[in-house]
Amino acid sequence: MDIAQLDQALASHDIYANPEEAYAVFRKVHAEDPLHWTQPQGHHPFWAVTKHADLAEIGRRNDIFLNGIQAFLQDDEEMAATMAVAGKKTAPMRTIVTMDGEEHKKYRGILQGYFMPANIRTKLPQLQECARRLVDKMEAMGGECDFVKDIAVYYPLMFITTLMNIPEEDHDKLLNLTLRLLAPKDEQAGEGANSVQASKEFAGYFAGLLADRRVNPTEDLASIIANAEVDGELIGNMEAISYYIVMATAGHDTTSSTLSCGIHQLLQNPDQFAQLRANPKAVPLAVEEMFRFASPVKHFVRTAAQDFELRGKTIREGDALALLFHFANFDEEVFNDPYSFRIDRAPNRHIAFGMGAHSCLGQHLARLVIPTFLAEFNQRVESVELAGEPKHVASNRVSGLASLPVRYRFRKQEAA
Repeated sequence: MDIAQLDQALASHDIYANPEEAYAVFRKVHAEDPLHWTQPQGHHPFWAVTKHADLAEIGRRNDIFLNGIQAFLQDDEEMAATMAVAGKKTAPMRTIVTMDGEEHKKYRGILQGYFMPANIRTKLPQLQECARRLVDKMEAMGGECDFVKDIAVYYPLMFITTLMNIPEEDHDKLLNLTLRLLAPKDEQAGEGANSVQASKEFAGYFAGLLADRRVNPTEDLASIIANAEVDGELIGNMEAISYYIVMATAGHDTTSSTLSCGIHQLLQNPDQFAQLRANPKAVPLAVEEMFRFASPVKHFVRTAAQDFELRGKTIREGDALALLFHFANFDEEVFNDPYSFRIDRAPNRHIAFGMGAHSCLGQHLARLVIPTFLAEFNQRVESVELAGEPKHVASNRVSGLASLPVRYRFRKQEAA
């Protein structure tokens, strides 16, 4: 792989559709040029930041490395569409992902308390009900299913939409919009899929929800956002709708990707799966390894507000940087034997939830969601195995498995 091919790979969605190809790129960049100035065709150039220590340093310096017009890498065509919508002034959505400084702190604060462990634990009965319903669905399907398409994508979505009080009949619509927003180049998104258009359709959908919750507020998550105040004024429509979009996309897609990846890795490592099923106390460490291995958020983009020296190179003011979390979570300087899935990995200093001021708002929820499903699954499912070839989503944004066919047998229920 020459430099031109490497540059294209680093900007590509396709490498994540084949983990072994992605791992080969990880190894090459880590060994040869871990802070790589990348100039792919059809893209603006950017720094590919791939080492754990470098991402941690950038996370600490959020006064220098700022958010901007693009949360993710965009090709020239997509960037032109974004700029047209934005009027060359601001991003088409106004989310906490694209805010900085005091503004970010104020808007993040709207739900900071809601997602703290003490409050999240009060939602456990609702979460357990969602897990039970999806394992019931597996049982009703008669011994075979596509774990991703039939189970994993619905589980955290069901819970998040329960918290927001969104009708269940809208789940498939939200899943489709999420795919088009976060994986516009994947074949499942359909020909001509466009993330800018998806964000417009999301905004149209949530505008109605926002209007309703302002007139008929309840205690749900959507009402909290709709009626939040920032600097003594009601949150703006765009900011509220953008918050909804974050909750309805990143709030479920990252967790479903991690759950699917975790089950896949356990099936590929049956000794690890047997240990986990035999010892429930092993679950917390295993879940952290699932997050590391999945790294469902592949990258975010930052822009340098001033010149900065890193790894002996000068990042210039205005340069874009792609913070490649997935690469960093396989850094051999931090993780022993990183390409092996180990449920007892400790310490596990993964940065799947980001770092610094922009660390994932919902990480405490994510750490509850997956163990809750595993508890229901392990209690009722006696055996499970692959029933076909897994397939991965082609996206360098937020992605994981697209398909995981499995065959399983439930434990026999004892007669009452």
